[in-house]
Amino acid sequence: MGDAVAFLYGIDRTIFLVVNGTLQNPIFDHVMPALSDKWLGLLAAALAVPWLLTRYGRRAWPVITLAVLAVALSDLGAGLIKQAVQRMRPCHVIAEVHLLAGCTRSFAMPSNHASNMFALAGVVGSLLPGWRWVVLPLAGGVAYSRVYLGVHYPSDVLVGAGWGMAVGWGLTVAAQRVLPAKWAAGGAPGPQAPAREAGGDADA
Repeated sequence: MGDAVAFLYGIDRTIFLVVNGTLQNPIFDHVMPALSDKWLGLLAAALAVPWLLTRYGRRAWPVITLAVLAVALSDLGAGLIKQAVQRMRPCHVIAEVHLLAGCTRSFAMPSNHASNMFALAGVVGSLLPGWRWVVLPLAGGVAYSRVYLGVHYPSDVLVGAGWGMAVGWGLTVAAQRVLPAKWAAGGAPGPQAPAREAGGDADA
């Protein structure tokens, strides 16, 4: 068992050093800290909420509500898992780390950034399929940034992503089953039915 754990850690460490060292470049040195900046994330959310309400009206509220709840639950769960696993961050363990962000004393597995972003992606991707190819790459970029910045191992973000996606998707499925009438009536945003032309045959 110990040999298997050591082998897996060796793979984890090797991939970490490639992302955090070999693949570093001046462009990512500016982009990755921005992706990990929680204040920029909150600003993006503050801009997205009014846009959703303008675009979808009251039908946006189920998406917004479930997204907020999913992020809160994923963050809480990730924190509990961290306390149970108690894995040290690579920036406290690996001497040759290229640290591009603050290295906190909190534990590493799972990454809360990855967990929260994939929880958000799970909700938005389920309820707004057209935005799936925006939120999933964004969540992946945030997860990658945590390794690039030197504060998480690859397995930390993979576990975080899996946990967050399970929370986001699972919460959405549960909501649709508990309140099927609301969702069937268009509680979640979707394409508007074309307006019937005046004087048209109702059975046409």
